Amino acid sequence: MKDQPLEIVIVGLGAGGLYASKSALSYNRKCHVTIIEKRDFDQFSPCGLPFVIEGVVTDFDGLKYDVPEIKNKLTKLLNHEVVSVDPQAKTVKAVNVSTSETRKLRYDALILATGASPINLPIPGARELKGKGVHFVSDIEDSRALLDAAKASGKKRAVVVGGGATGLEVAVGLRKLGLDVAVTKRTEPPFPRNLDPEMGKMIVEHLEGLGIRVLFGKGIDRINGVTHVESTEISGETIDCDIVVMAVGMRPNSNLAETMSVKTTEGMVLVNNRMETSLKDVYAVGDLVQTYSRIDGTPVTMQLATSAYRQGMTAGINAAGGNSPYPGGLNTLLTVVGGLEIAATGYTLETAKNLGYDARAVSTKRDIRPHYMPNPKKMNLRVIAESSNGKILGAQAIGEEGAGWRINIFALAIHGGMTLYDIMDAELSYNPPVSQMYDPISQVAEIALKRLRLPPKECDKVFFPETRQPE
Repeated sequence: MKDQPLEIVIVGLGAGGLYASKSALSYNRKCHVTIIEKRDFDQFSPCGLPFVIEGVVTDFDGLKYDVPEIKNKLTKLLNHEVVSVDPQAKTVKAVNVSTSETRKLRYDALILATGASPINLPIPGARELKGKGVHFVSDIEDSRALLDAAKASGKKRAVVVGGGATGLEVAVGLRKLGLDVAVTKRTEPPFPRNLDPEMGKMIVEHLEGLGIRVLFGKGIDRINGVTHVESTEISGETIDCDIVVMAVGMRPNSNLAETMSVKTTEGMVLVNNRMETSLKDVYAVGDLVQTYSRIDGTPVTMQLATSAYRQGMTAGINAAGGNSPYPGGLNTLLTVVGGLEIAATGYTLETAKNLGYDARAVSTKRDIRPHYMPNPKKMNLRVIAESSNGKILGAQAIGEEGAGWRINIFALAIHGGMTLYDIMDAELSYNPPVSQMYDPISQVAEIALKRLRLPPKECDKVFFPETRQPE
C-alpha cells in the first residue's frame, strides 16, 4: 500500500497563500495542496489597482492571472468559503458560495492566508453611504466601482481619507481624471510608520504641486448625504463632493483564526519565527499576522505583498515537513505618487528612540547623476543609525528616480547588521547616465559618520596581496 501524501490546506489565494503552495510542493514532492479561495477567480495584484484608476494600466482584468492546478499535487476550490475548522480532528469545512454545497477536508497542516479588509471609519455617514459614494480600493470590484463613479461624477470633486500608499496613489489617479481632490488624515505626516516628518513635508509639497489639496492633521468628522454622498465635514469645514475614498488601512481577517482559539493580539494572529500559530500544525501568513523585526526581534506588523510572499515560503516549507525560519521583516516600502518615488526601510527616528536606541538621523539632498549630464535629478536621502557605532537602523529616500534601488541597498545592509562604515566601503556601480561616481548612498554615510563624530575606520592589519594569509 502506497504512503498517503501529506495533506496541506491553504485558506486564501493571495501572495502568501500562493507562495506557500509553491514552496510546499517544491520542498516535498509527496505532499498534496488544496487552496480554498472565496473569489471566483485565481490571483490578482492589489498593488496595481490605483494604477488602473490613474490610467497607467489599461484595465482591471489585466491584473488577474491564473494558478494552474497540478494533477495529484495542487487542487483549487474557488468560490468556496471556509466556515469552520476542527483543530483536534484536523478537518476543514468549506461551503460553495454559489450552490451552498458543503465539503469536509482533512489536513496534516493548515495555512491561514485570509488577508485583511479595508477599514471604514466609525463616523456619521460612512457606513450608511457605503456603496453610495463611499468607496474602497481593496479588490477589483470596489475599485471598478470607484473608477466608474469618478468618470460619471457630477460635482467632479473627491475626498480621499488616508495618507498611505494606496490613498495617495488613488488621489493622483483621480486628479488625472480631472477631479478636484482633497486628501485628509488626522495626523500630519504621511506614511507615519515609514517616514520621519521632515521627509513627509516633501510629499505634501509634491501633492500640492499636482493640484491636490492636502488637509493632513485635519481628520474627517462626517459624511453628509441622504441617498448619496453630498459633502464631507473636515475640522469644521464643509467640502462639497460626491466621492469619498476610504484608504485608512486594513483590518486583519482573523475571525476564522479566533474561532479556532488561535492566540491573537489586537486582531493580529501571533506567529513564531516558523510562521506557526499557537496551535500545532496551523500556520498563518500575510496581512493577518504579527511577526518580528529583523533588527531586534520586537513585534511588528507588515501588510506588504513582499512580506506575505516571504512568510508564505517559510510556512509552506514547514507545513511540508521542513524547519525553515522566517528572517524577520523591515517594512521595506516603495510607492510612486505622481512620478515621485517614495521608499523606506527599517525604523523611523521616532520608532528607534521609542525602542530605547540612542539614535540619530542624518539627511542630505544630492544629484543622482554628474552635473554635466542632461535631465538632472536630485535625491533626498535620510539614514537612521546608532550614535555609538553607526549601526544602520533605517533609511528613507524620495526622488523622481532611483529611490527604490537605493533603499534596497539599505535594506540589505540592515538585514546583514551593517554599519555606516560598511556602506562607505561598498563598491557601487557607476556610469554617468545612471549614477554618480560617489553615489548619494556613500555621501549620506560619510556625512552621518561626521555628524556622529565617529572616527575613520582603523587599519588593523597591513599586508601586500601576495603575502596575505587566508582568513
